[in-house]
Amino acid sequence: MKKPRLLAMTGRERMWFLATTASGMLTAMVAQKSIKAVYRAVRKEAPESFWDPTRVGFSWTDVVLWAGAAGVGLGVAKVLGERLATLGWEVATGSLPPGAVQEEQTA
Repeated sequence: MKKPRLLAMTGRERMWFLATTASGMLTAMVAQKSIKAVYRAVRKEAPESFWDPTRVGFSWTDVVLWAGAAGVGLGVAKVLGERLATLGWEVATGSLPPGAVQEEQTA
């Protein structure tokens, strides 16, 4: 019988999993608030009204553009969160996180 993924991890891998999960949750919240703030600044209305298809000014073009922008914003937040988690791990432990590959130095 195969062990569940989290139980099969070593203590170091489990800590890395928890660190990246916490970092991801934090950066997702920041990204969501940032996307809503940008929407408010550009459109001068609440973001919640934008996604209402019963609204008179509803436009599929706007929905697709803002969904694309939100996707890019969340992608950037994901990369930023992973990078911050890696830097935090390196500062705390003095070593690379589990699964990370050391880049070769070129002269």
